[in-house]
Amino acid sequence: MSRRQLIASALFVAGAAFACHAAQAQKAVTAYNTYQSVPFQVGGEGGLAADLVDYLNAKLAGKYVFKLEVLPRDQFNQMLAGPRFDGVSLFLAPPFVGDAEKKKFLWSAPLMTDNNLIVSNPARKVEYDGPDSLRGLRFGGVTGNRYAGLEALPRSADTSAELSNLKNVASGTIDVTLLPESIFRYYLKTSSNARFGLDKLHVSGKYHASFTRHMFVSKEQPELAKELDAVVAKMPADPAWKDIAARYGWKL
Repeated sequence: MSRRQLIASALFVAGAAFACHAAQAQKAVTAYNTYQSVPFQVGGEGGLAADLVDYLNAKLAGKYVFKLEVLPRDQFNQMLAGPRFDGVSLFLAPPFVGDAEKKKFLWSAPLMTDNNLIVSNPARKVEYDGPDSLRGLRFGGVTGNRYAGLEALPRSADTSAELSNLKNVASGTIDVTLLPESIFRYYLKTSSNARFGLDKLHVSGKYHASFTRHMFVSKEQPELAKELDAVVAKMPADPAWKDIAARYGWKL
């Protein structure tokens, strides 16, 4: 073997070793999105969840590789009830997973503030004033979702996504539903939904609740939590994140 061949061979081995080390340095993490509605999921693979995962991959390149997985809420709840949660959850609030005191999981700083709206048919407008104001009404929710203070109310219908409930309210199949303002406002911007009369639905002047959306990981992942905290701390002033937020009508 010539000297040139020896050098080339050595460089190849060194390069392969470096690539292997770099691949090992990047830990694969599944990022779970439980929202199958806009703006979190738009079309087949787009939406806010996909954009957030791309953003995290850019900011934590060389350390972690995040892969998005969309999981129905009831399946995600079953996963959390298991022996170990290894991924990162996107966009949920502590009360949504029974962790209002933030003792079960490690939570990031807020990604955004959101509100739960009470939406009803204009022919039978509902002004929310606590759980009792919904008694006797046909209420529709999303399978697996927890609605604080409303657990005792009978659910007339459960669907897999908020849009189905809005259509049911518009048609009169149910009287009232509850959904995040971030989702409702995005639906209103979509011209294809106008024929369902979504723009004519009545929104109660009082929110069911206001809350903040976060990311969280298990307590067994403190290093990942630390890295996510560092990223989230800089997001409000980051032009790249501001562009993403504006695309979906978010106010930071």
